[in-house]
Amino acid sequence: MEEPTAAGPDWSNLPPDVLTTVLGELEFPDLFRAAAVCAAWRATARALRRLEIYRRPQTPCLLYTSAAAGPRAAELFSLADKKAYRARLPDPPIGERNIVGSSHGWLVTADARSELHLLNPATGEQVALPSVATIEQVSPVFDRNGNLERYDLSLNGDEPQPYGLDELRGVLYLKVVLSGDPALGDCTAVVIHNPYRDLSFARVGDDKWHWIPSAPGEPPHYSDCIFGDDGALYAMNLLGGIHRYAIEGPRAARDMIFKDTSPFEAYNMYISKTSSGSVLQIWRYKRETSGEQEEMHTVGIEIYRADLEKQQTFRVRNLGDDALFIGRNYTCCLSTKDYLSLLRNHVYFTDDDEYWLLDAKDNRWDVGMLNLEGLIANDVVSPQPWLNWPVPVWITPNFNKIHK
Repeated sequence: MEEPTAAGPDWSNLPPDVLTTVLGELEFPDLFRAAAVCAAWRATARALRRLEIYRRPQTPCLLYTSAAAGPRAAELFSLADKKAYRARLPDPPIGERNIVGSSHGWLVTADARSELHLLNPATGEQVALPSVATIEQVSPVFDRNGNLERYDLSLNGDEPQPYGLDELRGVLYLKVVLSGDPALGDCTAVVIHNPYRDLSFARVGDDKWHWIPSAPGEPPHYSDCIFGDDGALYAMNLLGGIHRYAIEGPRAARDMIFKDTSPFEAYNMYISKTSSGSVLQIWRYKRETSGEQEEMHTVGIEIYRADLEKQQTFRVRNLGDDALFIGRNYTCCLSTKDYLSLLRNHVYFTDDDEYWLLDAKDNRWDVGMLNLEGLIANDVVSPQPWLNWPVPVWITPNFNKIHK
């Protein structure tokens, strides 16, 4: 006679504090799966999100639209488990917006009237940023009935150029970065915009943008910017020079902390910090291919460490255990020791070329990951499932909710 099989442990009876601790350490795909185990686990998973105590740092996802999801939803392809998850999003439809930034789990999008919105795909929350009409170089033009007809974009003394309501966003906005998570309090948005890659900023909740004027005869021509641990903004121009801005009220005081180092302007440049704190300049090289359909491909990445004390750059040929994310997202390095699903010494990239995006909405987007050892590029998802608009972007899911 066989011995009765011993019953396995009843995981549904884990003490609530232990279960909360365990679930709170999971990536969001695993948390959602755990919620399906039993009623107790489902209740704990919901409580984690509802009580805003689920703040585990998440592995970045690739956000894109697809034909299957429709214009009012986005797909989040998780690098943690290599699967896509669908997020229903509020109007206006995400398929009709431009994506011009991604910071701290929030997208920055421009709608059909060229107005900017913050949008959190994980929570569905949305916040309007100040009107485009308050940007220094933009003037709204109304018809005889008082209806907004178009925008004029000033070119610093030249004749203003007229743009339709939907047209301006593609010309004006280059990138928007956030100083922090808007759900956690004070947050400043900084936009790099034309006509001369200027900087303007606003705190979330402000009613206007504040322009940061450049020195006379010195067009700003910024390529990228990040916020430092000191709360200041660090902006890099197309020649590799780095300026530090201390933002106080409606003004920003500038210090040049790193001189121009490039003999020519490079339009695909990024600034970041390694996980250990070193300042990096990243140069991205692309090549356009011809055929039945024109395509743009990233063919090389050069990385330099900016030594602020010596005012010199030093070539970095290996990121070690770091992985780098570039594109319309907030440029960042993450340690693969903390994010085990990421590939060390890899650059994850999406399209953000100003002129390519403006003229080639029907073309294949340049999205992938580049191994810096051997400069071998691979697809993140194959075959590529995304639609041609809006452009895919990296985003780190954030489940914090705004206190109302």
